[in-house]
Amino acid sequence: MIETDQESLGDKFCKLFNTMKNAGEKISQALQENDVEIDTFNSIEKETLNFDLLEKDIKNIHTRIEQDGYSVLGSHLILDDKKDLMEIKTYSQKEEKSFVNTVSAKVKKVKNIPADILNEMKTKGRVEISLKSDG
Repeated sequence: MIETDQESLGDKFCKLFNTMKNAGEKISQALQENDVEIDTFNSIEKETLNFDLLEKDIKNIHTRIEQDGYSVLGSHLILDDKKDLMEIKTYSQKEEKSFVNTVSAKVKKVKNIPADILNEMKTKGRVEISLKSDG
């Protein structure tokens, strides 16, 4: 009988499955959800976003996250006209782990929006803005 180094198809499938499972677990460990409670947005009233007050809300989110001992790396603001949605993703780090905190709100109108952002919203239906942390 001749010995071969070939694995059975079942063994290969099992190894592939375990590799995919481990990769998924490592990704979820690397970017964990940081559960910070954000009660209200001062910039939103009756589904209307006041763009002038948005920066203060984002600073409040950063402050809340920092109070729990995390370093804030920055935030990503998404305004989606088609979905009537505002979403703020804030990225943070504690020790060697990275986290993302996502808050969202229904927004049907926007006031005090800068002209360049308004133009992008009109042409693309969606605006994404990356914001760095002051810290």
